[in-house]
Amino acid sequence: DGGGIIIINNNTEASMSDGATTTIEGEWQFGHIAGACDIAHATRASGADGVVTCGGDCLVTVRDDASGEIDASFDDHTDAVNAMAVSPCGTQVCTASDDYAVKVFSLAKGGFEANVTRFTLPVRAIAWSADGKYVAAGGEDTAIKVIKMEDKSVQFLLECTRSKCIKSLAFDPRGDFLAATDDNGACFVWVLRPQSDDEEPGDVVLNATLAPVATGESPLLNTAAWRPDGEILAVPGRENDVMFLERGTFKELEWTLKAHTAPISLLRWSPNGKYLLTASQDNTVIIWDVKKKAAVSKMTDTQQLVCGASWKSSGNTVALINGDGQWAIWNDAVPAKYASPTAKVAASEIDFVSKIEAADGFVDDEAIGEDDDEEEDDEEMADFVEYDDDRRARRGSEKQQIIHVEAGPKPQAAFQSLTVAPFAGSNRRFLAYNMIGSLVSTTEGNFSSVEFQFHDTSRLGRIPTIADYNGYTMGVIGEKGCALASPMKDSETESMLYFRCYESWSNESEWQISMPAGEDILAIATGSSWVAAVTSKRYLRIYSLGGAQKQIISLEGDAVTITGNDDSLAVVWHEAAPIGPAPGDQVLAYAVYNLRYSSQLARGRVPLSAQAKLNYLGFSEEGMLCSADSTGVVRMRTEDFGGSWVPVYRSSAARSTDGQHHWVVSLSASTLYCIITRTSAGPTPNPRPVLSMLPLSLPVVIPEHSLGDLEDEAAKASLALSVAQSSGDDIRLALGASEKAAIRLFHAACKAEKLERASDIAETFRQPKSLQAVLKLPAVARQSALVMRINELIETAIDPEPTQYTQPDSYTPAPVAVKTTPAAKSNPLARRGASTKSGDENKDANEQPASEIKDAKRDIDTAVTPSAKKSKSMAVTRSLDEYT
Repeated sequence: DGGGIIIINNNTEASMSDGATTTIEGEWQFGHIAGACDIAHATRASGADGVVTCGGDCLVTVRDDASGEIDASFDDHTDAVNAMAVSPCGTQVCTASDDYAVKVFSLAKGGFEANVTRFTLPVRAIAWSADGKYVAAGGEDTAIKVIKMEDKSVQFLLECTRSKCIKSLAFDPRGDFLAATDDNGACFVWVLRPQSDDEEPGDVVLNATLAPVATGESPLLNTAAWRPDGEILAVPGRENDVMFLERGTFKELEWTLKAHTAPISLLRWSPNGKYLLTASQDNTVIIWDVKKKAAVSKMTDTQQLVCGASWKSSGNTVALINGDGQWAIWNDAVPAKYASPTAKVAASEIDFVSKIEAADGFVDDEAIGEDDDEEEDDEEMADFVEYDDDRRARRGSEKQQIIHVEAGPKPQAAFQSLTVAPFAGSNRRFLAYNMIGSLVSTTEGNFSSVEFQFHDTSRLGRIPTIADYNGYTMGVIGEKGCALASPMKDSETESMLYFRCYESWSNESEWQISMPAGEDILAIATGSSWVAAVTSKRYLRIYSLGGAQKQIISLEGDAVTITGNDDSLAVVWHEAAPIGPAPGDQVLAYAVYNLRYSSQLARGRVPLSAQAKLNYLGFSEEGMLCSADSTGVVRMRTEDFGGSWVPVYRSSAARSTDGQHHWVVSLSASTLYCIITRTSAGPTPNPRPVLSMLPLSLPVVIPEHSLGDLEDEAAKASLALSVAQSSGDDIRLALGASEKAAIRLFHAACKAEKLERASDIAETFRQPKSLQAVLKLPAVARQSALVMRINELIETAIDPEPTQYTQPDSYTPAPVAVKTTPAAKSNPLARRGASTKSGDENKDANEQPASEIKDAKRDIDTAVTPSAKKSKSMAVTRSLDEYT
C-alpha cells in the first residue's frame, strides 16, 4: 500500500560440508527517496519492537516490526538525514543530517527531544556508546565531536585535518577506544580511556589506509565494526575483502573474508559475535561464519548498494535498506541448521586469533612448502607485508619470528580530467564538461546513451545522441570532435576507444578501436589533428582524427592522466612510489609534446601540496599547462626560469561559505573558470551547472606599509605578462598593465618613505615613459637620492647596453614561420614619417621615432639631468626647485 515492509523468509537448506550457501532474492518496498539512508531496530512508544529509518526526504520514521505500519514520523530536520544511532536501551535515536545538525528524538514520547550539537558542514556519521553516555558525530568538518549526552557538552574534539569526510564511527564496546574511517580509506583509532600512564585521552593509536576510497556523498560507507566482545575490529579492505585488527596492538591479523566482486561498504556483527554481515557494491549481502571463513547466507539482487543494516537483538532477523530508499526485513537470515545469531556461544566458537597463533608458532618441512605457495598472496596484502627470515633452509621444528611491517602509501589511481564519477541514485552524469560543451551519459534500464551539447547553441555541427553499447566511463571534447572510452570489464570484453567528428567531408565521421586483450584505457585526450589514449600497459597511443595510428610511446611509469590542446599533448605518470606516511606525497612527472613536429616541449616534476593528489590537468586559454590538486591549489606553468609552476588560486581561501568546492573547468591569464559545488565530486547535469568566472589570486605576502590590493594587482599583472611572453602573444597590452600596476606600487613605497623598495620597483620598468612618469613624486617630496637613482635608470633605458638572449635548453619550441620586415635603417623615410601618440603607454621604447627619443632626452637634460660641467648636487637642487 506504499509504506509496508517486505518480509523475506529464508527456508532453503544448504550443506556447509560442500561449501554451499543459502542464496535468496527478495522484493523491496519504498521507504525514502534515493540517497543516503539508514535503518536500525528500536523500541516504539508502545513498548513493542520496531524499526527506525531515515533518508534524503529529511524524515525519521518509526514502523511496526511485524506489519510495517508507520507508528511515528519526525520532520524536524531541514535537509537529508544521512545516518542515525539508537541508544542501548532502544528508546532514543540520534540523527546526523546535511543541515549540519545532530538531534535526538525520544521514541517513548514520540517526538523531538533536543539538539545535541551543530557542525559547519554536513554530518555523515554518528555512533552511540555502549553505556549510553556518549555520542560521537563527524562528517565534512575537520573534527569529530564526542558529546556527553547528560548535558550535551563536548568531551573530546578529535582532529582529522587530512580527511575531507568522516564516513563511519564505532565505539569500542568497552568504552576505551573510538574507531573511524574517512573518504581516503584511512582508519583511525583514538584513546578515550587510557589504559596506561603512557596514554592520554585523544591519543591516536592507529592511522592506516585500509579501506577503499569513497567521496563524501558516495553511498560507500567504509564501515568499521567492533566485535561485541571488543577484541576484534573489522574494516573493509581494498581487495573487496574484510580485514581484522587485534585489540591493543591494532595489527592486521592473517584472517580475511573474500567473496564479493566489488568494494565492501557495510559491516555488521551479529549480537553474539559469531557471524558478520557484509554488504558490497556488487549488490549482494553475505552473512559469514567468521571463524570458519564460510558464507552461510547470501542475498542477491538488492537492486542498489545496501547502506544500512541492523540485527535484531532477539531472534534471527536482519533489517536492510538500500541506496534507493527501499527496505526489507530478512527473517531467518542464518539458516536453521546453524547456531542462532543471538544465542550464547562459547568464547572458543568465535576465537580465531589462537588458531592463527597455533598455525604460525612453528614451521616444519611441510609447512615450508605450503608457505612457498602462499608467498604471492602475502606480498599483495593491502597494508601489511610479512617478511620471513632464511630459516626455511633449516630442518626440524624451530620457532619462527614474524615481523609485521607497515606498508607505504598507495599511488594515486589514474583519472580522466573533467569527468564526473557516478552519483548514488542518479542515472545521469557528465562524461566530459569543458569550455566547448558537455557529454552527458544517461542510463535507463539496460539502455545507455551519450548526449553531446555545445555551450554555444548557435554553433553548427552538433552530433546526434550516441548509443552506448560499450559502457563508456570517460570522455573528452575537442575543437574537431569528441572521444569516449570504455574500460575492460572482464577478460572477454576489450577496452574501447571511440571518436566522432562534428563535421566531416565523408559519410564516415565516427570510428572505434578495441585495445589488445589485457590492456585497459586509463585516460584520453584530443587536439587539432589527433586523438590519444594512455593505457594500463604504460603506452601512449596516438591516432589521427580519421583513426590512423600515428605513434606509440612507452611511458616511464604508470599513467595518471592526459590532456591536450591544439598541437600540444601533456601526459602525467608516476615517477616513483609515494613518499612519507599514508596517504603520502605523490611523486608525479610530466611531459609536454608537440605532435605536429614530433618534439618534446617540456618535462619535469608535477608540484603538489603536501599529501595531496592531482585532481585536474589541462591547458589554459593561452596554451599554458595547468593543474589542480586535492587541497584546492591551482597552478600554471610558465617559461620563467626555464619552466616553473606558479600557484594562481587557492580554493580554500576563496570559499565564500563553508562547504563550497571549486570544480576547475579552465583558466586564462587572469581568470579561473569553475563550477561551484557542494562536494568535491563535481557537478550534476540536473540542475544545469552555472559556470563561474573568478579572478586569479596569487598567495602574495604584503610588505610593511604596503597595500594588499596593489600587491595582488601587481602580481597578477606580472603573471599575465609572463603568460603572454611564454605563449608568444603580443605583449604590449600585458606590458602596459604590468607597468601601471608597478607605478602604483612605486607611489605607495614613496609615500611610506621606503626608498629602497621604490628604487627596486623602478628597476623593473621596461619603458622610459614609466620612469619619467614616476619621477615627479620623489622630486616634489625632495627625495633627492631616489631622484638621482631614477635619472640613472632613465639614461640606461634610453641608451641601453647591447645584450644577447639565450633560449633555455629546457624548452625547444616548434619551428614557426617568421615574417621578416625591412630593417629600420634601410628606410629612413619611414622613420621620419612614423607618428607616435603621446598617451600610448604600451608602446615599446624601441619602436619610438628617433625625433621623440631626442626630444625626451632633451627634456630630461633641461629638467633633471645633471650637467657634465656642474656637480650632481647642484643639478639635483636645480631640478627640485624647478618642480617646486
